[in-house]
Amino acid sequence: MTKVTYSITIHDLYRLEGGLVCGDEAVVAVLDNGREIHRERFFGKCTSPSGYARKYRGKPGLNAALISGNCRMGFSLSEPAKAAPAHP
Repeated sequence: MTKVTYSITIHDLYRLEGGLVCGDEAVVAVLDNGREIHRERFFGKCTSPSGYARKYRGKPGLNAALISGNCRMGFSLSEPAKAAPAHP
């Protein structure tokens, strides 16, 4: 089976505690047709505008969902040209 590389990007991973910016935790579920097949945990503090990205390899057509954490999450193909089917 051909595998593709995805990018999981976390934005605004932090919490305010007593007026201080502290690290936090987020959990992302990787889904295959709505069924959870993997979990990625993110710990720490990310206030960078570009976020923090982690690679994930899997079959084409996967999705992801943020299942816990107070942050934003993006899930996209890291190398879309390699995942596209070849046309003669």
